[in-house]
Order: sequence, then structure tokens, then C-alpha cells
Amino acid sequence: MTTKCIIFDCDGTLVDSEGITNQVIAEMAGELGIEMTGDEASATFGGKTLDGVVYKMKELSGKELPDNWLPRLVQMVSDSWESKLRPVKGVKEILEKIEIPICVASNGEPTHVRHSLRLTNLYDFFGDNIFTASEVSVPKPAPDLFLYTAKKMGFNPDECVVIEDSVTGVTAAVNANIRVYGIINNLFSKEDLEEAGAIPFKKMEELPELLGL
Repeated sequence: MTTKCIIFDCDGTLVDSEGITNQVIAEMAGELGIEMTGDEASATFGGKTLDGVVYKMKELSGKELPDNWLPRLVQMVSDSWESKLRPVKGVKEILEKIEIPICVASNGEPTHVRHSLRLTNLYDFFGDNIFTASEVSVPKPAPDLFLYTAKKMGFNPDECVVIEDSVTGVTAAVNANIRVYGIINNLFSKEDLEEAGAIPFKKMEELPELLGL
């Protein structure tokens, strides 16, 4: 089946945000008496929603979180992004070459996703075609977001491909019966992504050939 639409995850796929975000989460976990490195936070929270972070923090700490914990986390992540956030290497050049419809489907908070794309000068590639888990009842790894996104873009699932960087996202695409390519990173190896059901690749420059564009 010819690829007619490409659905990109955002964090870790388009913008190099996972390490920055999870370092902040690790620091804020310390306030709750939870010792955690940035790498451990990435392994625990990669691809998850903020609700997922809160749920896990309650579980690990064994108590309710202070009312101001989540708003402060969101603010600290935003502040870190302002100075540190970059697009994933090679992604801008790839987006400039793609001639078929593209969109974003992210578990991230809507304002965060749009802000990260603006900070990295990628927003104009997508415009209104940015969809988040807030628009469906269940986030990734459920298939809902990818199925919703394909429908909103006007394509059947088998006419789309997904580009992901996490096992959570790959699983969601597999559950939606959409072909998925997984970019290998520090968190998920070739074997991790392959086992989850992705076609793994090492760098964005490989995408045009892989997708036959």
C-alpha cells in the first residue's frame, strides 16, 4: 500500500525533549522522597502522559501529591525548554522534502506540544494537523489516538505510517494496525523497538528511502 500520510510522534521524534523533561521530573521526584536519575525517569515515563506521571509518583511515594507539584513541574519543564530544546537531528530537512500530508499525534499536553514545535521552528510544517491524547478517551499505548488522527486526516489506517521513538507509541501504532517506524535512541534499542513491532531506523535521513518518498 502506498504511503499517503505520515503521522509523527512529537517528544523524542520531532523535538529532542525527552532528556530535558525527564531530568526535571527526576529532580521534582526528590521533593516526594523518591530518588531517581534522569535516565531512570526516562525509562519510567518515556512516552507517557502527565496523568501517567502523576499516577506513578503517587504509587512510588505512597501519598497524594501537593496541589502545586504538577503546575510547578509544567512550569519548570517549560523554562528548561526555552533554553535547551532543539529539533531532533535531521528532522527539519526531512520535513522540507516530504510532499504528502503529515501530522502530529502526541500523548503530550496540547499547549506543551504546540509550544515545543514553535520553539524548534517546526510548527509551520503541521499547522492545524496537531492531535493529542486529550482528544481521545485513552492515550497511547491504546490505538485510539492514531485511529482518530488517521480519520481526521482523511485516510484509512493502512494508508498511513507512524514515526515513533518509544515502545509506548510503537505499541499504540501496532494496536491500530498502522505500519510503524521506530527511531533508535538512548532509551529504546533496536531490539526493544523491533520486539514492540516497529521497523527500526537509526537517523532521520534514512526516512525518505524507507518510506519510498
